[in-house]
Amino acid sequence: MQQNINSPELIDYAENGIGNYIRMNREARGYSQSDLCDGICSVPTLSLIESGEKITDFWVVEALLERMKIEKTEYEFILDDNTCDIYEFRETIKMNIQNKEYGQAEKNLAVYREKCGEEDFHGQFLFFQKASLERAKTNPDISKKKELFLSALTITAPNYKEIFERKGVMSNLELECIAEIIHCIEDLKERELTYRGFYEYFQWNCIREGFFPPAYRIAMQYYAECLYGNEKYEDSIKICDEALEELYGTSKVANRARIFILRAKARERKGLKDEEEKQECLRDYLTAYTVISFYEGEEEAKELKKYIKEKYGWQFID
Repeated sequence: MQQNINSPELIDYAENGIGNYIRMNREARGYSQSDLCDGICSVPTLSLIESGEKITDFWVVEALLERMKIEKTEYEFILDDNTCDIYEFRETIKMNIQNKEYGQAEKNLAVYREKCGEEDFHGQFLFFQKASLERAKTNPDISKKKELFLSALTITAPNYKEIFERKGVMSNLELECIAEIIHCIEDLKERELTYRGFYEYFQWNCIREGFFPPAYRIAMQYYAECLYGNEKYEDSIKICDEALEELYGTSKVANRARIFILRAKARERKGLKDEEEKQECLRDYLTAYTVISFYEGEEEAKELKKYIKEKYGWQFID
């Protein structure tokens, strides 16, 4: 977890300690101590951490910083050997899932559970990664996926509905869990209504913090899918436009291809009035194909390639 030596944040951290670093960032974002530590630690404990009177473990500090959307590249720690080993093992599990090594991920999660248990932040990590594995399946068990994401969420945000309604601060992990839980709502109209409230939360969050957290991308994909399912194609296109604009401001590929495909489908359903609209739709499909074939492999792109050739007469150079 390194940082540019010229970064003012590193200078502040080095001179003032992690407690002061937390306090300065919290105050800069306009959050109260209660906003920040709810579900993580008590207000008196946070006060002691911020004043430098209490040394706490890495996982508490990490949770506090994640509430403020501060990524690991923005701060650094000197970890003891045990904490460092656990942290590196977590990163290995995440990479297993990212690289679709699902069997190895399950084995490593079992080892992690045996070593760290299912309490507190270790339990949150376990439940979230298990939920991510279930999500990755071709035919996920919706009830199981919802239960796992809910278990991860309620470890630090047991009152998440109340926090969400009053527009309280939540970490990216907590927000992603909420997006997935909403995605499990069977009734499309109810799901759309709930996502509309979530959309408003993200707009408020962006105004307050100056950026969209990564959870915005998956949440907006799901929202656009929901609008598409309810035959609100113009609204679906609008949400896709906004999500893609946000993605263009990052280096993350994330779910970009899925959003391009969804926007193209919504344009087709809305009706392609002229050649210009047809070309816009084709560009969306071709962009999605390029991303999928480069990052996910030709096999995953095969069906999309076939559709583009048949629907639009596009000839690929093989």
